[in-house]
Amino acid sequence: MDFPHRVGIKKFRVRKMSPIQEADESQQVVITRNRFFSTDAAPMMAFYNNQTLSSGGSCQTRPTLQELHDPKTQENNIEEGNPNQQLNSSDLPNPRAKVGWFYGILIRCLLNMGGIIVFMRLSWVVGQAGIGLGCLMVLLAATVTTITTLSMSAICSNGDVIKGGGAYYLISRSLGPEFGGAIGIVFAVAKVIGVALYIVGFSETVRDYLKTIDFIMVDGENDIRIIGVIAITIVFSIAMMGVAWEWKAQIVFLSLMIAAILNCFVGAVYYSFTMPTDKVARGFTGLSAATFLNNSTPVFSGSESFFTVFVVFFPAATGILAGANVSADLKRPSKSIPFGTLLAIFISTTAYLGLVCLFGSSVQRSVIYPSINGSVSALNCTEFCKTSYGLLHDYQVSSMISGWEPLTTAGILAAAVSSALGSMFGGPNVLQAVGSDKLFPYLDYFSVGYGKKNEPRRGIILTYFIAVIFVVIARLNYIAPIISNSFLVVYALINYSCFNASQARSPGWRPSFKFYSKWCSLLGALLCIAIMFVNNWWAALVAIAVVIGLYKYVDYTKPDVNWGSSGHARQYLNALGAAYKLNTTADHVKNFRPQCLVFCGKPSEQLNLIKFASNFTNNYGLLICGNILQAKSELNIKKQYEILKANKIKAFISTAYYSHLPSGARALMQASGLGKLTPNMILCGFLDNWQKRPNMISDYVEIIHDAFDLSFGVAIYRDVADKASNKYKNENADEILERVRYYLQRSKEGNTLGSDVLEFGRNMNFDNPSRKNEDILRSSLKELVHHSVDDRYMQLKLVRKEHKVIDIWWIYDDGGLTILIPYLLSLSKRWSNYKLRIFTPGEPEQLRGTMIGMATLLKKFRIAYENVIVVGDINDEVTEESMEKYHQSFQFSKDLLENPAVMKKTKMLIKLSELLTHHSMNASLVVITLPIARKDFCSPYVYMSWLELLTGPLHCSVLLIRGNQSSVLTFNS
Repeated sequence: MDFPHRVGIKKFRVRKMSPIQEADESQQVVITRNRFFSTDAAPMMAFYNNQTLSSGGSCQTRPTLQELHDPKTQENNIEEGNPNQQLNSSDLPNPRAKVGWFYGILIRCLLNMGGIIVFMRLSWVVGQAGIGLGCLMVLLAATVTTITTLSMSAICSNGDVIKGGGAYYLISRSLGPEFGGAIGIVFAVAKVIGVALYIVGFSETVRDYLKTIDFIMVDGENDIRIIGVIAITIVFSIAMMGVAWEWKAQIVFLSLMIAAILNCFVGAVYYSFTMPTDKVARGFTGLSAATFLNNSTPVFSGSESFFTVFVVFFPAATGILAGANVSADLKRPSKSIPFGTLLAIFISTTAYLGLVCLFGSSVQRSVIYPSINGSVSALNCTEFCKTSYGLLHDYQVSSMISGWEPLTTAGILAAAVSSALGSMFGGPNVLQAVGSDKLFPYLDYFSVGYGKKNEPRRGIILTYFIAVIFVVIARLNYIAPIISNSFLVVYALINYSCFNASQARSPGWRPSFKFYSKWCSLLGALLCIAIMFVNNWWAALVAIAVVIGLYKYVDYTKPDVNWGSSGHARQYLNALGAAYKLNTTADHVKNFRPQCLVFCGKPSEQLNLIKFASNFTNNYGLLICGNILQAKSELNIKKQYEILKANKIKAFISTAYYSHLPSGARALMQASGLGKLTPNMILCGFLDNWQKRPNMISDYVEIIHDAFDLSFGVAIYRDVADKASNKYKNENADEILERVRYYLQRSKEGNTLGSDVLEFGRNMNFDNPSRKNEDILRSSLKELVHHSVDDRYMQLKLVRKEHKVIDIWWIYDDGGLTILIPYLLSLSKRWSNYKLRIFTPGEPEQLRGTMIGMATLLKKFRIAYENVIVVGDINDEVTEESMEKYHQSFQFSKDLLENPAVMKKTKMLIKLSELLTHHSMNASLVVITLPIARKDFCSPYVYMSWLELLTGPLHCSVLLIRGNQSSVLTFNS
C-alpha cells in the first residue's frame, strides 16, 4: 500500500529479539514527515496509546479531520508538508523493566497463599471437618479462586494495563467508578486487616516458642498482644524506610516456606518409625490407617459448622490477586497472569490436600490430660505443656511433626513477615489509587507518594494504627472471617465485572485471554455471595450494605471520570433495548406525556425558557434543546450540558446548521429523537420587538405553520422578564403617569385596549427616577385593574382573589394540552403552591350549563382546580374606536384585514384581550389557547398582532399553547 505520507523508521537491534520484544523496541523510533502533498500518516502504535495522547507532552498525534479536509482552517496549527515535524524516542513513554510469570506471578502468589493459616490453622480445620470435608474445603476454595482467576485474566488482557492498583483498578475500569470505588475501599480494608492477621499468627508462634523455654510475660493472650504490637511496629518501621529489597527477598522467603512444608512430610515419615514419646504424648500416632479413618468424618465442636471453619481457612487461598497488583510490570500480562496464577493455585491446592491427609493420618483429633496438683499427668510432658493436644487444641501441629522444628518455625515466621509486609504496602497502594481518582472526599490526602517508588507513606501510617487495633483482638479465628468476607465480596465483583463486560457486548471488550465463560463468571459471583450468606447471613448483609452505601455515594456525586467501563456499555444496551421495545408498543392516551423540543439556541442563553419547560416535563418527559446555527461554529456541548446539570435540568441538546431558520427548525422537528422518544410539541420564546424586525416575522410564523403541518403541539412562552420595552425609555415618570391616567379614563368608558395596557405595563418597573414615582405608578395600575368592566360572566364559587394562581383560558378544544401543561406545572416544585383557575367561553344565555359542564369534565379528568369561570361576552362587537386604536398600535396595511374571517377573528381577540386585562392581571401565570391562523389567508403581521394582543396587556408570564387536536386526556380507566 503506497501512503502519500511516508514515515521513516530507524530500529536499533543489538541482539536477537522475540516478536514481542521487537514490538516493544519498535516504539523507540524517529519519525520524519517528508514533503508530500498530503498530511496523512501511516498507522502507528503511538496514535493508539491513550496515555501518550493525554500526556500533554510533545508526542505527535495523527492529523485531524480538519487538517485533512479543510486545511485552510488549520493554517495556524499545521504547515502543509513541513519536513521538520519529528517524533523522537524521547517523546515516547520510557518503558520500565518487565518481569515474567515466574518472578512476577508465581512467587508472589505462593508467598501470599502459603501463609500463616496453612501452618497454624489447617490442622484445626482437619480436626473440625475431618479429612473428607477438609479436602472439600480446599477444593471449594480452589474452585472460587480458579473461576476468579479466569475472570481476572480476561479483564487484565483486555488492553494494556498502564497503572497499578490491583483489584481496584481492574474493577473500577471495568464496572465503573461506582463499583470500583466501593470495592476499592473494601479491598483496602481487607489488606489492612490482613496485616493484623499475619502479625497475630506470628505472635502465636513466638509465644509458643517462648513457652518452651519457660518464658511467660503476662499470660497467653496478653503475650500475643505485646509481641504483636512490637512486631507490627518493626514491620511499620521497615515499610516506612522502603522495601526495595522486598522483591529480591521473595526467593528466600519462598524457599523457607517450601522447606518448612517438605519438613512436615519428612518428619512425619521419619517419626513414624522412631515414635518419640514427647510427640506421642501430644497426639502423634505416626502414619496410621486407623488414625486416617478416625479423622475422616467431621466432629464440629460448639457452634462451629462447615462454613464457619471454611472462612477461617479461606484466607489461605486469597493470594491470587498478588499478580494482578503488579500487572503493569509484567512483560505479557495476558499470558503471565493466567498461567502463573493458575499454576500457583494448582501447587498450593496440591500442597493443602497433602497436608490435610498428612495431619489427618498422623495426629489424633483430641488428646486431653487431667491436671494433678498444678501439673499435667502425662508421660515426658513438662510442666509448661498444655492439658489439651491434638488437631483440635494444638495450633503447632505442623512444627510438632516436622523433622527439624526450627526450620518449620523459620518458615512460619518468613510467611508471616512477607505477607505482613505485602499487606502493609498493598492496602495503602489501593488507598492511594482510590485517592488519586478523587471518588471520595478527604481520601485524596492519601494519594501523595514519596520517593522514586511513589511510596504511600500516609496510607502506611493509617494502616499501622488500624492494624494495631485488630492485633489487640489477639484471636486469629476472629480476624480470619472478616478478611474472608471482604475477599469474597472482592472476588464476587471481579467475576461480575467479567460477566457484565461480556454481556454488554461492547466492541471494546476484546480480551486476548479466551479461556473464560461469562456464565462461569456469573456462577463464581453467585458462589461467593452464597458462601457469605451461608456462613453468617447478617455479616454478609453488613458487607453488602457497606458496598451498596459506597456505591450509592459515588453514584450520587457522579465524579468526572470516564474509563469506558462496561457499565456505560450496559446503559447503552438497556437504553437501546428499551427504545426498541417502546417502538413496538402502541400509543395510548393514558400514557401521553409532553415530549418537548425547545427552540432556545445555546442553553446558556435561554435558561429561563428551558427551566420553564423542565417544570412541566419534570425530568420525566423528553426535553430537547434545539439550536439552529446559520454557520458552523465551535459549540462547547460539554459546557452546555454542565450548565444544564448545574441547574438540575435533564435534557438533550440537538444542533442543526442551516442558513434558513425555518428549514433548520423543520429539520430539528423531523430528525430529533429516536423511535417513540421523539418530540410531540415545540416550545419557543416570543418574538420581542417584532414590529422592528420585519425580516424575522415571516420566518417565525412559518416555524409555527410547519409545526402544525407535522402534527406538533405548539407553545409560545413570554416571560415577564422579557417584556421590557424600549419604546418609552426616555419618558420620565410624569409622562408615564399621564399615559396611565389616559388609559384609565378610556377603561371607564368601556374601551380598554390590551395593546394600550401593554405599553405602560411594560414600563412600570423600568426607568423610574424615584421610589415615590414607582409607588404612584403601582397605585394607578391597581386602580385600572380593579375597575369594573362591562362584561357578563359566571363563576362556580366565590373566592377571594389570590396572587398565587395560574389562569387557564381554555378558549378552543385542542385535545386537552391547554389543560394538561398547567396541571403538570402545578406538580413541579416551582409551581406546587399555585392553584388553577379555568376560564372558558360560553353563550350568554347558557353560562350556567357551560360552567357545570366544564366542572364535570375537569372532575372526570381528576384535575384539581380552584374555580371555573365562564365568560359570555367574548364574541361581542368591539367599538370603532377600539379598532382604530388597534390600527394605530400595529402599523400595517388595512388591506391585510379585508378577509371577513380574519377581521372577525381579530375583533374577537381584541375583546379577549380586554377580558384578560380585567380577570387575570393578578395571576402569576396565564395560559391561553393559541389561535391558529390559516395558511395563505392570514398575514404573518396580523398573526403577530394577535399574539401581541393576548400576551402584551398582562404584566405576568404568558403561555400560549395549542395541541394537535388529538386527545391527551381521558377519563376512562
